[in-house]
Amino acid sequence: MKNKKFTYLLLISVVALWGIIFYRVFNSMAAEDTPILSANTTKVAYFNMVNHEEDQVSLRLDYRNPFSENSQEIVHEIAKSPSIAIAAAPMHMNIKVPVKWNAIQYTGYINNPINKKKVAMLTLDGKEFMLTEGQQLHGVKLVKYATDSVKLQYQNEKKYIKLK
Repeated sequence: MKNKKFTYLLLISVVALWGIIFYRVFNSMAAEDTPILSANTTKVAYFNMVNHEEDQVSLRLDYRNPFSENSQEIVHEIAKSPSIAIAAAPMHMNIKVPVKWNAIQYTGYINNPINKKKVAMLTLDGKEFMLTEGQQLHGVKLVKYATDSVKLQYQNEKKYIKLK
């Protein structure tokens, strides 16, 4: 009689243990994850930003030296030498900003049966636009059309974009 009670007790504990395990597994699978809330931030489109080729910025470099011990003294003296004076040419550094070509996608074309022109469908920063040869939109110009690719010009750079 003692072995029978012990066997039933073990059987109940095993069933309870497996019940808890199955409950946790199915409960974790069925639970819907709550989405993480983030602040709504709007991303500025790359093609609406400033054209850096036309940007005329000059730096003002006559500020005081922050590392000097004497904070009031600004030295304006230039040592005069008997050597030949060379006129300093203004230095304009043309830093070329690389064009983000991956923001442009060629998604297809449409044949216009009325005037027999092909209209290319482009995606710029997630927005779809339709252009024909020679048209320009947000600084992007469709130079040439082919069935599998288009030749685009943006900021004096040209590139072929393949159909996606």
